[in-house]
Amino acid sequence: MRHKHERAAHGKRSPKSPYIKVLDKVTFAAGVVGPFTVLPQIYAIFSTHSAAGVSLVTWLAMFVVTFPWVLYGMAHKDRSIIVSFILWEVANATVVAGVLMYASPGR
Repeated sequence: MRHKHERAAHGKRSPKSPYIKVLDKVTFAAGVVGPFTVLPQIYAIFSTHSAAGVSLVTWLAMFVVTFPWVLYGMAHKDRSIIVSFILWEVANATVVAGVLMYASPGR
């Protein structure tokens, strides 16, 4: 099994198996849907105007470690990775913004 850039370098473009085609579609769907799992956290912060119990350090770290994946997706021209991790960045940044806006003083 070789990465697609290695297959391209060898001038071979092997046809995708039905398993790979389905896996590609499932992975893309999961990559798009996954970031929306953060919506309840975002809703909780912005509807209550409270970030109690939400760790700024954790969400900042998630934002930082997600960014290289966006660059990786761009470097490899992988649409699934690009779309997914840009959506994760938006979700993570929204939580960070909410924590910064609504964190209780002295936190």
